[in-house]
Amino acid sequence: MFRNVIASNARACTVSYTRSIHATPATSTVTEKVSEMAGKVNKKVGQGLASAIETGEKAAGKTKETLGSTTASAKQKTEGAKQTTQKTTEQAKQKVDQAAAGARETKDDVKGRMSK
Repeated sequence: MFRNVIASNARACTVSYTRSIHATPATSTVTEKVSEMAGKVNKKVGQGLASAIETGEKAAGKTKETLGSTTASAKQKTEGAKQTTQKTTEQAKQKVDQAAAGARETKDDVKGRMSK
């Protein structure tokens, strides 16, 4: 019986002395991981903001172009309206002058007939 116990212990010792696989510990600590993630988030936010700024600049440029062409068009239309108004005013003055001349002639005719 004593032999059996020694023999079983000897096997247990030889079997338990097998080579175990050793894993290397993690190379980064929690603070390093947090710092890495914060850097990634910062990069993504920065890229998003840069994209938004570029889009805003493009929109501002297009707005300036549109306003410039609209302003030029409005100035042209205003000048056209001024010219039309001046022509109409001149025509109206001519017609008033013609009407006044016609009224004078009529007045002279009436005076001439009454004095006869």
